[in-house]
Amino acid sequence: MSNGKCAFRGHVAMLALASAMMAVPALAQAQEAPASGQAPEPQAADQANSADIIVTAQFRAQNLQDTPIAITAVSADTLAARSQTSVTDLGQFAPNVALAPATSIQGNAVAAFIRGVGQLDASFALEPGVGIYIDDIYYGTTFGAVMDLTDLERVEVLRGPQGTLAGKNSVGGAVKLFSKKPDSTPGGFVEATYGRFDRLELRGSANIPLTDDLFLRVSGVSKNVDGYMKLLDYGCVNPTSGIPASSGNKNCQTGTEGGIDVMGLRAALRYAPAGSPLEINIVADVSKDNSDVVATKLLYADNPAVRSYVAGDATVGIPFDSRFLTGSKSYTSYATYGSGGNYTTVFGIPTQIAPGGFTASPTSTVKAWGLSGTIDYDLSDALKLKSITGYRSADGTSAIDVDGSPLAILLQEFTYGHEQFTQELRLSANFNDKVDLTVGGFYYDATDTIKGRSQIPTLLFDFMSDDVIKNRSISAFAHGEFHVTDAFNIIGGLRYTDDKKTYRYSRRNVDGTLPSGAFFTPNFLLVGLDGLTGTFSGNRVDYRIGVNYRWSSELMTYAQLSTGFKGGGINPRPSAPDQVQSFGPEKLTTYEAGFKADLFSRMLRLNGAVFLNKYNDMQLVRYQCPESVVLSCSVPSNAGDAEVFGWELEAQLHPADGLSFDASVGYLDFDYKTITNPATLVTKDMIAPFISKWQLSAGVQYEADLGGNGTLTPRIDWSWRSNFYYNSVNNPYNLIDAPSLVNARLTYQAPDKDWSLSAGVTNVFDKFYYNGVAENVGTFGVVTGTVGRPREWTVTAKKSF
Repeated sequence: MSNGKCAFRGHVAMLALASAMMAVPALAQAQEAPASGQAPEPQAADQANSADIIVTAQFRAQNLQDTPIAITAVSADTLAARSQTSVTDLGQFAPNVALAPATSIQGNAVAAFIRGVGQLDASFALEPGVGIYIDDIYYGTTFGAVMDLTDLERVEVLRGPQGTLAGKNSVGGAVKLFSKKPDSTPGGFVEATYGRFDRLELRGSANIPLTDDLFLRVSGVSKNVDGYMKLLDYGCVNPTSGIPASSGNKNCQTGTEGGIDVMGLRAALRYAPAGSPLEINIVADVSKDNSDVVATKLLYADNPAVRSYVAGDATVGIPFDSRFLTGSKSYTSYATYGSGGNYTTVFGIPTQIAPGGFTASPTSTVKAWGLSGTIDYDLSDALKLKSITGYRSADGTSAIDVDGSPLAILLQEFTYGHEQFTQELRLSANFNDKVDLTVGGFYYDATDTIKGRSQIPTLLFDFMSDDVIKNRSISAFAHGEFHVTDAFNIIGGLRYTDDKKTYRYSRRNVDGTLPSGAFFTPNFLLVGLDGLTGTFSGNRVDYRIGVNYRWSSELMTYAQLSTGFKGGGINPRPSAPDQVQSFGPEKLTTYEAGFKADLFSRMLRLNGAVFLNKYNDMQLVRYQCPESVVLSCSVPSNAGDAEVFGWELEAQLHPADGLSFDASVGYLDFDYKTITNPATLVTKDMIAPFISKWQLSAGVQYEADLGGNGTLTPRIDWSWRSNFYYNSVNNPYNLIDAPSLVNARLTYQAPDKDWSLSAGVTNVFDKFYYNGVAENVGTFGVVTGTVGRPREWTVTAKKSF
């Protein structure tokens, strides 16, 4: 990040927001009292010690303890207490859930897995395995999904296939973000945070009743944090190495990685006349993310075919090897994001590229905006209609320096574009309190673009791409709950989905001409790809059958069979025209049983589930293509079946006023049953990515009453997961040894609860760890790791009104 002081460029909007919020008290005085019939919004997932948590996973408001689905519901207060500010923080405290920033080669994206089901590759050609929803609007890609958690009412993390409820690509589960709705109560807050790495955050929200029937809520966030990974000039640090210095800086630093520069604004308008069957909610949001690329460190280097540049002689130069590794636990890298070097190509021909011809910016940007409208209309007391319409657009850039050194193995810079339109209709009926039935339809249409330059000298690649991907999905669904008795319910669901996707490739030389195809000329392997289009189409029926029984007010049990799928697609990275291949959907069938209990006069809440996933037609990447003119490849294929057995347990304990404990544990056991294509290089003794056998978390807080002088609340949270492999082809290079992380926070709240002051520390013991790795030893002789954030402290002041 730039000196931390360009931070203020995003604060102008926040100052305007704060000014608007300061006007709220005056507006409130000018308002007439709201009509007595104005119904309050259901409070969802309120405090950690709330007895009633309301969720909407089954198309209607239900108590969490009455909902026969494995759900972790988290309130805004709990998110703040745990110092969770981003989507990627949510996986720390939900069992069998992993949400992390993707590696730098995936751009500004999230790696999301639930119960071991997800997607690492952020390409628009591939589908996520975990659905992400913003106010019931499906977000159809992992690109740009590292969202800030500002002004939320709650987060719901649903585990297990949501094929009939949420639709395609929620095969592992779903993460649903629900924003606070405007209501008739004027008020708001402003919040400022300062911390390590010149962290400066402003957050705020204002709820403004415009009339008795019309309400407005405006919220915003600005977050700026300097990068914690230093980019160093290798020649400057090592002046006798033979590689010239390029920076001219006394401290040898050329930049940073891991910095954050985010700004977002959101406005919600709600029309809800008292006593009327009609409610309309319109939401508009805009965000800008100019952050650094994720912090990336070189872990392994061994490729003598890549050497430093020596003019006039392509056969010499300093080879790519371990000399470019920095200290094992240092937050430093020699990445330059620049081209240039001497090479021996895979064809045995030496070649060289002069430095300075291609330089990428080490940033990972997203500019996004969205508009949604939800209409609820009660046709009668027993018949309700809901329409959910949404449009979202996201554009961004990313840079990839795969070697993390002053040499250049693979250098890429891309511009991404994503536009989507969604429309969902639901008709819900209640038949004499005996049956709750919802039927509906869903339409999704997206256009995605990937433009940029890729340079891989050992393959004689230096080309421009301009790919267009179109994705259309239509589905119809029905969900019914049959209340056989007051205690016994039968549940059934069905969804039909029809998908179509096209991928149009553009591969041209840097000067805009087509590759000639002449042997050993630039990009000759790519001849024939420009203008080629790949197509996938298919349909799928998913179902859910379940029963649940409430034995008493303290205990409910359930059992269900459910299915889901991750959509098929087209290979996004062909090295030759004959590698333009489609692949089918990945399918999952889950057998699950669980319980939800409130024991000892609700002092203890205990929820658990046990499940067996039967995985069919797993989407694995083939690395060998004997049928192609290019033997080596990277082609997604349906190539395996597997079973995953697991269980989860979540607990909340409130033994005394103000004192609360929470804990969770998740267990996964993965077993490949068949590998149908050995060209994936996956063997039956391997496991899928992000499968941690154990995942644990715990937290404790105590709200101490200071006797009329407010409250003081310390909180400590701990999370840990056992090691896991980051790639489907397991080896020691992509094994992640996950750390045990501790966060702490101390909050003072004034007697009138109108202001608070908090001090927090994340990663208290300053553990050095990796969120993920990009391993390519076989082709490029390189492994890089995405470095987790070090210990950080913050101080936060919040004023409510």
